Amino acid sequence: MITRQLTINDKKLFNEFNKTILDSLANSEWFIPFSPEDNQVLMPDHDLFLGMFDGDKLVGISGLILTETFYGEIRDVLGLQGKKIAEVGGSMVLPEYRGKNIMLTLNKMLVQMAKEQGYEYLVATVHPDNVASRTSAETLGFVKKDCILRKGKFLRNVYIMEL
Repeated sequence: MITRQLTINDKKLFNEFNKTILDSLANSEWFIPFSPEDNQVLMPDHDLFLGMFDGDKLVGISGLILTETFYGEIRDVLGLQGKKIAEVGGSMVLPEYRGKNIMLTLNKMLVQMAKEQGYEYLVATVHPDNVASRTSAETLGFVKKDCILRKGKFLRNVYIMEL
């Protein structure tokens, strides 16, 4: 398998992959879907997304969300105003590829990229019942700080990592 940064040319693939994942979730509350408005500013217009491919098939993605409208709520909860932060998020893996450390591999790369770009903190949010995502975040070194209703309706554990 190969990993590469997604580009503007991958936007259609990104949107199709997002829909495929949403349609396959055992618990639809585990992933906060990207709205059409979100897709106008996400990947790769303003953010950095990595994709893992098995041949030509996209099997997993994860992003370093740099758009303040996405991480601002978490920044405020954690009291990180004025700090250089980004959110690790949008992590999705096809069902048949889960359990192969794809999310962990992509997120390790994103953490390293954030360090190289001078970020002070990374944040992440995970549904409390999503064991795979919680384990991935904790394995990477994220520390749980709070539990909130994200966007007023999505229950999420809030994690932070100081770089």
